[in-house]
Amino acid sequence: MAFFNGKKRRKIKASSKSRIQEIRSPYSHRKLLFRKRLPKKAGKATRYSGELKFSYRKGFPLKKWALIVGLPILTIFIIYTTIFSNFFQTEKWRIYGDDIVQENSKFDEFLRVYKNKNLVFIDSGKIERTIKAQYPEIETIKIKKVFPDTLVMEYKNYDETANIFNIVGDTQKKFIINEIGLLVEQDYENPNLPYIKVKTEKALELNEYGLPKETLEYILDAVYDYEELFGMKIIDAEYWKREKEIHLKTERDFTIWLDTNLTLQEQFSKLKDAIPKLNIYTENLEYIDLRISSINGERVIFKSR
Repeated sequence: MAFFNGKKRRKIKASSKSRIQEIRSPYSHRKLLFRKRLPKKAGKATRYSGELKFSYRKGFPLKKWALIVGLPILTIFIIYTTIFSNFFQTEKWRIYGDDIVQENSKFDEFLRVYKNKNLVFIDSGKIERTIKAQYPEIETIKIKKVFPDTLVMEYKNYDETANIFNIVGDTQKKFIINEIGLLVEQDYENPNLPYIKVKTEKALELNEYGLPKETLEYILDAVYDYEELFGMKIIDAEYWKREKEIHLKTERDFTIWLDTNLTLQEQFSKLKDAIPKLNIYTENLEYIDLRISSINGERVIFKSR
């Protein structure tokens, strides 16, 4: 053609360097056009489903910068708040005894010592050990920290189990004894608890042990077992320490003599077997002696009025 001086028009094939390839950007959902020449930041090229995909090295994440900068600041803030500020200063305390709030409690003095002190560094275990050592009637105790400024004491006493009448010569003192044998109240009696008479040469005192725990358990078992087995109420139980005997006074005004060296089952079984011949519900008795052992274990001594 004239326009090309008689030369035929040729199609120029694009070089591989200028060829346009379509790839997907890792940072957008749109399709972008890039020349085949790889950017300097481009990583290794891989082929997938006929298209070129490139992985790029990402910049330093913002979250990591936040951690590097923020963590030291947070640590300094926590240390300052915990140690140097008054935020955790102990201002008040509460005391619960057997799940009841105790107002003007005798334990206030132990907790008042820690007023205005840092609650974080208070040794709860030390307080528990100190109170438990001074008040053995406490069965369990727990000191809790209620942040930011409160101490809470929760405790439970051993159960009260009996009334004790301590007889010394012609005098008598009344106590309440708990389950471990400790005298916890004086000049007071609870009619819902069994009565135990104890004769001693020296008067018993409050907050001392009136009876060994094993002896107290034996006496209480004797009272409750007799009432359950024979359907007869026990008015009181008298403990003879030197003779190692227990005398149960029944509502029919006779006593049952027991030996603490023998089991209750052994002695009450003898009485139960003797009932067909000895009617304890109608007979006018003064006492029944179950202490005497025999080969067949059936010997029961009694005295009528």
